Amino acid sequence: MTAGALAEQERALAGLRTRAGTVLAAAAIAGSLLGAEAGRSALNAWGALGLISFVLCLGSAMWVLMAHELVFAFDGQTLLADSDRRQTVDISDAYRAAGAWIERHVDFNRDEIARLSGWLTVSGLLLTAEIVLWTLSIVG
Repeated sequence: MTAGALAEQERALAGLRTRAGTVLAAAAIAGSLLGAEAGRSALNAWGALGLISFVLCLGSAMWVLMAHELVFAFDGQTLLADSDRRQTVDISDAYRAAGAWIERHVDFNRDEIARLSGWLTVSGLLLTAEIVLWTLSIVG
């Protein structure tokens, strides 16, 4: 594993956040247009389910946008402290320590990015449900 893997993960997270922002904007537009139309009359079951989907969609998209405990930058202080603790004297030991540090963070980041990707998928499905349910509310 290299430091380049951390940079790639940072780009992947930025892409997820961009898509989450797009889902958030689409949910807001659908909510303002379809929700307003559905709310002109008494809110029926479809409209209520559409409103619930809207709120859950916003929540899941915002979760992706929030700050998470991810590490993308090489932390020299931590590496030096780890090297001192291990009493590293050889350069190859220092490279191994750096590789282990990077690998730990790459593995953690990969799992967290996968979870956030799942939340983004949920958000997209909820956006679809929101639009369908509010459309059913207006038509029905």
